[in-house]
Amino acid sequence: MTPVIVLACDGEFDAREAIAALRRVHQADVVTMTIDIGQSRDVRATRDNALAAGAVRAHVFDAVDDFVRDCVLPALQSAPAAVPVIASRATVAYPIIAARLVEIAHFEGSRTVAHGGGDELSAAIRQLDAALRVLTIDTARLSSERAAVRISGVASRHLLQRPVSDPSVARGVVANLEIRFEEAIPVALNGVPLPLAELVESLSLIGGGHGIGHAESANAPGAIVLDAAYRALDDRSGVVRLELLDGRQRVVAAQPHALVSRA
Repeated sequence: MTPVIVLACDGEFDAREAIAALRRVHQADVVTMTIDIGQSRDVRATRDNALAAGAVRAHVFDAVDDFVRDCVLPALQSAPAAVPVIASRATVAYPIIAARLVEIAHFEGSRTVAHGGGDELSAAIRQLDAALRVLTIDTARLSSERAAVRISGVASRHLLQRPVSDPSVARGVVANLEIRFEEAIPVALNGVPLPLAELVESLSLIGGGHGIGHAESANAPGAIVLDAAYRALDDRSGVVRLELLDGRQRVVAAQPHALVSRA
């Protein structure tokens, strides 16, 4: 029976050579796993490219909501000071990538997985299943300009990575934001209830348009805005009001749930 290798394929590198090499060197079938965590590329195109390159099957998952709930919010809630740095890295998504990769390996009856991430991703995979053999792909050698959509010179690999404008673009234009939290989870923006992923995307769009993240050299405007809101919120529930102006933000007010309810 031909062995199977499950390859994490996010569209960041040209998978054709990787799939061909895995098939040739290991005499194995290659199955790819792609998850949508809000990256700036079409995951369906990634799947189609993998099949055209010789993958026998290509699994695709919509995991944007899971990514926000299981990866983004814990980072914001536990260590807000590090969020702008964390959010700019691909590693914030490693837990969910590892979980899906192990899931597909079990489903396919495979004992080998491959990926183009760093050592942290390998460690996350082994933590979930120490018996799996983990192969790493040299993405620098396989990178293709055609395979990556560039945003401000950086490929967006997950929902938090979004473009940041120069503050001069919106100079003098104020953006007023009101974020409502319930049990430490943001649930509404400017009075409009939104799913988590949509709320983060909205904050990224507004924050990025007003240059939030430009001074920090961090392409994660939504995370930076939420970081400030979490810092200001003493209670687990309440409303935080912020003002964005010329690439900077300030907290205007932070009301715990009890005060909001009486207002």
